[in-house]
Amino acid sequence: MSLKKYLLAGGLSTVLLLAACGGADSSEEDGTEENSGEETSEDSGNDESTDVSYSGQYGEYNVLDFSQYSIEPPEGENEEETSEGEETGPTEVVVIEFEFTNNSDVATAPQEAFGLDLAVRQMDGDSEVPLDNLTMDLPEDYEKSEEATAATEMIDPGESATAVVAYGPLDPELETVLQSRENPMAEESSEPLDHTIELEGSSEE
Repeated sequence: MSLKKYLLAGGLSTVLLLAACGGADSSEEDGTEENSGEETSEDSGNDESTDVSYSGQYGEYNVLDFSQYSIEPPEGENEEETSEGEETGPTEVVVIEFEFTNNSDVATAPQEAFGLDLAVRQMDGDSEVPLDNLTMDLPEDYEKSEEATAATEMIDPGESATAVVAYGPLDPELETVLQSRENPMAEESSEPLDHTIELEGSSEE
């Protein structure tokens, strides 16, 4: 009888020990899973989009990139002006790459719709200096020449395209802004856009 009691007591102790170890392992696994979930939530919170978007009367605009570019003057024009004693340097422009969706009822070119809905200006004290559309002055070997060409092509209503427009002449010392135009004839009012364009410098020296 004493031997049986000893064996039973030993077996019961082993079962209790295994159960305790199993519970501890489960707690550690649960804690690890909870920590992983918290890390995933934190990571996903840092992936917010910073694209500038605007919904206008003529189109939807999702800005993909802002950059600064130097357009060199044509060789003939440069030589002619130099002979008159004037120095002609490159024209600085701000280049805006955007995804365009035609909101209108007729086929429209992205750069045309862009100019009707939006304006690129520089702030000189209390005054605003509007910049001109110089997209056609971008050279043929420009790295995004296909997007620049797409800016001039007609897009059917409801269709989308990625385009590039260039505005200048740009004074790098002044603040450059992308603003929505006021359209009193618009059927629906859109949230106004007033975005400061951060330019780090010219793409060519």
